[in-house]
Amino acid sequence: MRPTLQDMADILNLSKSTVSRALSGDPRVAQATRARVESLAKSIGYTPNPIARGLATRRTNTIGLAVPCAPRSLSDPFYLEFLGHAGNAAMKCGYSLLLSAAEEDGADTHNAHVRLASSARIDGMILTEPKIKDERIAALKKAGIPFVFLGMTSDPDVSWVSCDNRLGAAEAVAWLTGLGHTRIACLTGPADQTASDARYRGYCEALDEAGIPLDLNIVASGDFTQAGGHAAMREILERGKTVSAVFASNDVMALGAMCALRESGLSVPEDVSLVGFDGIAFAQYSTPPLATVQQPIDELGNASVEVLIKLMCGDNGGPIHRVMPARFRPAGSVAAPGRAFVLESPD
Repeated sequence: MRPTLQDMADILNLSKSTVSRALSGDPRVAQATRARVESLAKSIGYTPNPIARGLATRRTNTIGLAVPCAPRSLSDPFYLEFLGHAGNAAMKCGYSLLLSAAEEDGADTHNAHVRLASSARIDGMILTEPKIKDERIAALKKAGIPFVFLGMTSDPDVSWVSCDNRLGAAEAVAWLTGLGHTRIACLTGPADQTASDARYRGYCEALDEAGIPLDLNIVASGDFTQAGGHAAMREILERGKTVSAVFASNDVMALGAMCALRESGLSVPEDVSLVGFDGIAFAQYSTPPLATVQQPIDELGNASVEVLIKLMCGDNGGPIHRVMPARFRPAGSVAAPGRAFVLESPD
């Protein structure tokens, strides 16, 4: 049978509570006693019962992770890679992950995340896709559960881990202007998300730095999905506007845009250069390989878990903000401008 705390207490002639405190490293237990307990535990193969420990400490050793809303969910390669790194980091620290899927898009879509945080099934939560006005923040603060966002929030009292979305986008667009592109379209993400807003601001700043006026006729909104990128690119094509390059706010939309360009008889990069954002592994295997802004996805996963564990352990140093660089990675989808495309207006 599996040895118990009571078995160890009987062998050592100690109280069960003293054995428990010794195994947890309680400084109130003398060093000699702690050494005896640890030696016995090792010799008889004692391991703590995780359920009993959880009941005693009121900890579940489980971290909740909010899955993005549909239609992205876990179909987005960026979040699959992030989940893998965060999961590995959590397991190394003795935690498991419990995924929380958002409800259908629209009002109250994040109720499932809030319910999980209030359920006593998790010790803390990692949230994705922060919005400019995110209703989850007030609810999670009220629930009293530690949480961290993947992505900057507009609330300075909230902990988050993020790449520098604005600077990364600006670097990519500056690369295009440096090659001589002056008509650069932008496919934005959802307007209510902080990452989309920051990347659009980076696009605008790079144009301004190059002395290129912003033309809203070559800006279209997507939803960070391949279908959304395809539709946004088609929208610009149907406006009959001239462009020589496209900056898409994530790689998946860039791949959708590449498809729309080819359907219109345009080649990448001979007719139109194309840049994405995220640096997902699949991007390097597209044809041509996609130039992109590389997020440090592994570091973001590791840091999200590390910051959350600090908060769960009672770190009272205030909110933790970590910004990581995002670097432009040139590839075959970008070249100096050749012939910019122009289509007749459909009317």
